[in-house]
Amino acid sequence: MTAATVLGCSPAALAATQVEPRARLSFEERYDDDFRLAGGVPAGGAPTAAQPTGQLMSKLSPRIGLDAKDPSLKLESFYAADLLVRHGSGRVSLDHRGGLSVNKLLSRRLKVEVSGSIFRVTDPTSLPRESVARSNQPVLYGMSRLYVTNKLSRRVDVGAGYGFEGVKVLEQGTLGGLPAGFVHTPYLEAWLRTTRRLSLGVEYRYQAFLFGDSLDQAHGAFGALRYRLGRHTTTTLRGGPVAFMGQDGTRGLLPRVKLELLHERGTFDMGLVLGHDLVGASGFSNTLWADYAGLTFNKHFSNRFRLYGAASFFRNGKAPNEDAFSVNVGENVSQGYALSAGFTFEVNRYVSMQAAVDRIAQVGMGDVAAGVNLNRNVAAVRLHMTAW
Repeated sequence: MTAATVLGCSPAALAATQVEPRARLSFEERYDDDFRLAGGVPAGGAPTAAQPTGQLMSKLSPRIGLDAKDPSLKLESFYAADLLVRHGSGRVSLDHRGGLSVNKLLSRRLKVEVSGSIFRVTDPTSLPRESVARSNQPVLYGMSRLYVTNKLSRRVDVGAGYGFEGVKVLEQGTLGGLPAGFVHTPYLEAWLRTTRRLSLGVEYRYQAFLFGDSLDQAHGAFGALRYRLGRHTTTTLRGGPVAFMGQDGTRGLLPRVKLELLHERGTFDMGLVLGHDLVGASGFSNTLWADYAGLTFNKHFSNRFRLYGAASFFRNGKAPNEDAFSVNVGENVSQGYALSAGFTFEVNRYVSMQAAVDRIAQVGMGDVAAGVNLNRNVAAVRLHMTAW
């Protein structure tokens, strides 16, 4: 309700707003061989004979939220706590997650989208972005997005946006108390619908990367193409040069490329993303170049049974281009991948069950804390109970 008021709802609109509280409790039993969660690893990242090769864990996750909607507004918010008990080592940890998203139609042509989330986690691999704070330390991570779009005509849309990421390694130790890292990304874009299937776009983007007292900057100008391959499939391609300016005097140009493919059709959804770009807020350094790829899919066999899977890969190094296009990368590049699959069965509208397996691996050694094993395998079963 507060967000709706801030975004300019009239008293009449507020009277029609539906407010719905949400509450869910999840219980998980898992086998996890992540040695970081077991209490550390020796130098070299290999377990000793006295160390377990894995352990069973229990996780309890209460989640509450408040949603609101009317013909011009959709608001969703939540807070969740994750209590993780490790049966092998006896360690207990408590993580926190929260998020808010608001979509508001200010007029028939003007739309505002706001979203944000914050995580305080013991396990950095549970974050929504890979390669963040690759260590055995708890992490505070946040991200937000603001986007305003306006229809100038039936064929032309213009938009302005701002993105933010921030990360902070919370505990000192072998990391030496690293500073917080931030990325600020304002941008402008315009789209022209040339046909029913094809839209062409242009974009300008500025990036400010901060890590302690270090400030790196980048300017980018891009062209974009969006094409509907069919009623349910859309592909978007963006590309152009990025001019990088490091505080230490480093200068350079690098290409930005991003390909997205989205398929949504009834019982089957799939998303694919590939790209090369500049990123920050990694937890250990300021600006990095990054190659990334991701694939997700959902297959609904019935109203109750769903199969899902995901695969992702990342590779990064020092900006703007150090070893970016080299095959033999040595120790200057970090890379890793993640694989996951599972199924969900809905008993009824209030109860669902889930089984999942995950494989996460850190292949390279660049920008990684010494002595930390970054490979893990997870098998989990979950029970979700929704009160309302």
